[in-house]
Amino acid sequence: DASWSGKFNAAHTCAYVAENPENRCFFENSEGVTAGTACPAACDASCGSPPATSSPVPPTPVTLSPIASPVAPPPSPPASGCENDASWSGKFNAAHTCAYVAENPENRCFFENSEGVTAGTACPAACDASCGSPPATSSPVPPTPVTLSPIASPVAPPPSPPASGCENDASWSGK
Repeated sequence: DASWSGKFNAAHTCAYVAENPENRCFFENSEGVTAGTACPAACDASCGSPPATSSPVPPTPVTLSPIASPVAPPPSPPASGCENDASWSGKFNAAHTCAYVAENPENRCFFENSEGVTAGTACPAACDASCGSPPATSSPVPPTPVTLSPIASPVAPPPSPPASGCENDASWSGK
């Protein structure tokens, strides 16, 4: 759909989604239409991929070990340098300030501003556990590793011929 564009950035078109479909096919436009719906050539593996030249390789599960969460009480008083940069905001949304990062630091401390400065650097009160996290109230529980299986093998052959309806909405852009 040539008119589709994301609700946060008009430059997020189907071509942009195609550069990283694993992460971007979930983007939505202002009407709630996902890139996966508007950009099938970018998001649907059965659309236009060349046939595999060898037999498919079964996916190998990936085991990730979580990063241990802080379990010790913070130093008292908090370490110096724990002031957030009041002028910092994410490069894609000015509302993504240190306060926004603090709402979900596990996922947002990696955000960058337009100069490449991460929230982890600019927002220590939100991202640095030594800057005033409450002390642990119970004995620490070791994290359990998580095993993830890939959604699909990238070497699996697509159906031939490609399914109909595999034209991207050229006007779509996502967040």
